[in-house]
Amino acid sequence: MELYILETIVAIIFAIIITIFFKLGKIRKVGISLAILMILLIIVLGITFILEKPIINITNQQSDLEVKQNAAINIPKTFYHFKDVTDTVKVIGNIDFNRVGTYEVKYEIPTLIGTYTVNQTVNIVDTTAPKIILNGEELYNQSYSKEYIEPGYTVSDNYDENLTEKVQVTKEDINEKEYNIIYSVVDSSGNKTNATRKVCIIDDIAPVIKLNGSENIQILVNSKYEEKGATANDEKDGDLTSKIETTGNVDTSKVGTYTITYKVSDNSGNVTTKIRKVTVYKKTVQAQNKTNGKKGVIYLTFDDGPTTSITPKILDILKEKNVKATFFILNYNSNTEKLVQREINEGHTVGIHGYSHDYSKIYQSVDAYMSNITKLQEKIKKSTGYNATITRFPGGSSNTISRYNPGIMTELSREVVKRGYKYFDWNVSSGDAGGARTSQDVYNNVIKGLSKNKANMVLMHDFGGNTKTLNALADIIDYGINNGYTFSSINESTPMITHSVNN
Repeated sequence: MELYILETIVAIIFAIIITIFFKLGKIRKVGISLAILMILLIIVLGITFILEKPIINITNQQSDLEVKQNAAINIPKTFYHFKDVTDTVKVIGNIDFNRVGTYEVKYEIPTLIGTYTVNQTVNIVDTTAPKIILNGEELYNQSYSKEYIEPGYTVSDNYDENLTEKVQVTKEDINEKEYNIIYSVVDSSGNKTNATRKVCIIDDIAPVIKLNGSENIQILVNSKYEEKGATANDEKDGDLTSKIETTGNVDTSKVGTYTITYKVSDNSGNVTTKIRKVTVYKKTVQAQNKTNGKKGVIYLTFDDGPTTSITPKILDILKEKNVKATFFILNYNSNTEKLVQREINEGHTVGIHGYSHDYSKIYQSVDAYMSNITKLQEKIKKSTGYNATITRFPGGSSNTISRYNPGIMTELSREVVKRGYKYFDWNVSSGDAGGARTSQDVYNNVIKGLSKNKANMVLMHDFGGNTKTLNALADIIDYGINNGYTFSSINESTPMITHSVNN
């Protein structure tokens, strides 16, 4: 472009010279001069054309490129001899578009006298701030009784690989019940990000209700029930006894179990309920003989289960023979819980043998024994929804192993009935936990003990490894069916068959 300006100046000077000579009347003398000037002009124009530089619009070119986002340089608009030659421009230089830094590049344009080059500095920059991702909720509820537990966080950045460890965590108090957790992080390019988690301190601790007196009360029919009430206390609100709502009635004229419910709420809306059971009973004469119940019925009962080795196979036989039985179970675990559920699902009766079978502990007192059976009763109901009220004393009500606590069985044989349970001993023993050594011994013991003149309460066991009973069971059932007996499980209406108490 500069040469074209020179050409214009020369043309103007030439025009002025011609004009001067014309006014002086020396046009003829000018001919030679004009020819020389024309030649000179042509030479100048040719040289100007050859030496003209390309016009490259580098001043408008973007010199800062975002790392990992721009993978190429846009070639600037370039003109040569008033023609767009952008497509002929070559970019020379290596740029790592994935790494922040300053790079030098050259633009090369072919011309009549060789390659014309222009240098440019290109900056690969990171201007994108990191992102903080909070684990859990941005609004965090913290119990006033517990320490704050950080749910955690992660950081993502378009350039830096891992910034999580560089996060700065600070606490910003708002008031007594609220504060903020501020998370800050700066990447290697100086880009900064903040995130905030708001923490609200809440009261989620429910009040505690304590009953005055026992949770289980037994009273004789037609006697007077006196409500003993309860007390309530809350860690934050203090004494809430006056706010207790008591519901439920006890009809002492009717035998049955009644529920009194105590309910209280604290100022934060946390609710607690407590239940007292009141059993109204009448004195009864307990059966102490072997002929109680429907004659000719066989009640197959199995103690000390469930076990994974024996119980499922016994259930298979009962299912095949279409016979219902009664299982007096002990405490069970997650592996045998499904067997208890199967017993219920297949129509058998689940009875309570006890959470523990440890004689030295369960017969220490009335409270110790009742706790032993109610603990298992509650577990059965929680895991299966089944309310077990049939029970059998470990060792039977006639056991003498409890004599370390004189008179305990006399008390318990009355107490369990007062509290709404029915207990059953046996009048036919398979001997599978004693003298019977083979399945034939078990079979013979049961068959010899059966009689159509009584209700036959058969004692057997489904403890682990008891193959004697397992192998004899089908034959016992076949004998009963072939000889006119019927089979039944124990239920609420089954008359108790009990032993004479020896302690």
